[in-house]
Amino acid sequence: MEQPRLVHFNPVRKPDLFWMTAYALILGTGVLIGVGLAVTPLVLVMMYPSAWLLVTLAAVPLGLWMVARLVSAGRKLRLRYRQLPEYTLFEDRVESVEWPNPLEKGVRFDRNTAPTRRSVRLDQITSAVASFCIVRETYNRYAGRVSETAPILYVRYRSGGRNELLSIPFPSHQDQGVDMWLRHLSGEGIPLLYTPQVLYRHDKQILDDAERLRLLGDLGKLVPYRFARGWQADEQDLRARWSAVEQVERDAEEARDPALKRARARHPVTAWIIQMLVFVWLGMTVFLQQLAWAGRPAERASLIISFAAVLLFGLLFFFFLRSYLRWPYIFIYSGGALLTGFMTVVASTGLSDADQNVAAAFFIATVLFQPLCWVPYLIVKRLSAGSKKRQQVAA
Repeated sequence: MEQPRLVHFNPVRKPDLFWMTAYALILGTGVLIGVGLAVTPLVLVMMYPSAWLLVTLAAVPLGLWMVARLVSAGRKLRLRYRQLPEYTLFEDRVESVEWPNPLEKGVRFDRNTAPTRRSVRLDQITSAVASFCIVRETYNRYAGRVSETAPILYVRYRSGGRNELLSIPFPSHQDQGVDMWLRHLSGEGIPLLYTPQVLYRHDKQILDDAERLRLLGDLGKLVPYRFARGWQADEQDLRARWSAVEQVERDAEEARDPALKRARARHPVTAWIIQMLVFVWLGMTVFLQQLAWAGRPAERASLIISFAAVLLFGLLFFFFLRSYLRWPYIFIYSGGALLTGFMTVVASTGLSDADQNVAAAFFIATVLFQPLCWVPYLIVKRLSAGSKKRQQVAA
């Protein structure tokens, strides 16, 4: 009898040498700091007997706690990367060898711990959901939190009359294995679905399989996935479709409950405070013009530049408020621009004639803008309405 053909073997891999070294250095440095906190006060008290130094003994338990926690974390990492899960796709089934993850809460791992082995026939699988998982998060002082992601398949199947879930993570988006799994499952007639919602992390537990299964049971938040060009190429179209469906559902909820729409759309006080910075930047354009002209007369050019700046910053002002754009906002911007123009004239008092002329030209531009203050509002309003309509058509 011919054995089923192996399609793909997908073992969960260890982090590369860079990250393993980084983990070791971070843990080692932390342990040294903890040892220092625990030992240094004892040495100081023994070398320099003084009642004042007894206060430093409060750092001893903190140091011991740090050492214990970091040593425990290092042990868990070692156990985690010593026995990693493996997932194998055959022509007729999916097999897995899953070791308990010591990084998860409540998991005890020792030498006698045995893996969980599962064999799921393809005819048991009800659907497979393609999504993302977080490999690790790092922090950058310029970009803030940066998440490194990879694809994951959530295989939903029936076993013993119950719904079960098998989570199959892949190493990276460039890995060709995810395409092999998607192509084979799709070719076997298994429904493919998609969601960009993150339900799985490599570095810590955020949900268990029962919670993931419950969240994935809401078919209204999943987009049908027809495998075509490959995961990386297909995902861009899938994300756009999912966003469109999400927006349609949001609009339907708000149509049923107008109060919900107002609560979601209203801009908080902090947003309005940030919006006031638009007028600060608008006033800065006068200062920049004064520097650029350097005392040379340029009233006409300054008037044109100032009017363009008022118009462009108006577009920016209404764009930031596009989620809940109302016509009274026109008067907020037009009045703010006029007040900014007046303040620049006042601030330029005592400067050179050329600088005062630049400020006056800016104030005149804000006055001329008043009859046209509806233009940037209408442009943003039309663009926002067109975007929503395209999302509804796509959904």
